[in-house]
Amino acid sequence: MCLLSAAGRTGQLVFSSLMKSSQYYPLGLVRTEASAKKLMKKVDDCSLEHVWVCDVTKLDPEGDAGFPNGMADAEAMVICTSAVPKMRKRSLVKALLKIPLKIVSGKKAFDFRDLQFYYSEGQHPEKVDYEGQKAQIDLAKKMGVKHVVIVR
Repeated sequence: MCLLSAAGRTGQLVFSSLMKSSQYYPLGLVRTEASAKKLMKKVDDCSLEHVWVCDVTKLDPEGDAGFPNGMADAEAMVICTSAVPKMRKRSLVKALLKIPLKIVSGKKAFDFRDLQFYYSEGQHPEKVDYEGQKAQIDLAKKMGVKHVVIVR
């Protein structure tokens, strides 16, 4: 079994469930070493042999990416990657400061449409959700993986 993107909320849940089962040998992909450390702390019996640090937006299935042991024998790949926006803190402060005036004027106290979001450099949906997932699927084809599941 090969699981990619194990550091996010959904990926971590799937990875943790697979680690608990003796039927599977999951391999989780995380973007940074800090994410790898967090994953190993949160998931029981997770060691470095179950984690691969690699950025899917820079994955080159045609080249030799130094794939870890266990990937060559993978029968399935679960793709849980997703671009996640970050909230602009300034927009939250502005929205909170508007609350007293809105209450006095009889309007809804908090309007979520006042919040603004952005994506980190190189982590836009096109890059992560399209190009990253395409690279993972191409990698699965190259490795001969028979089953690919995309979790949205």
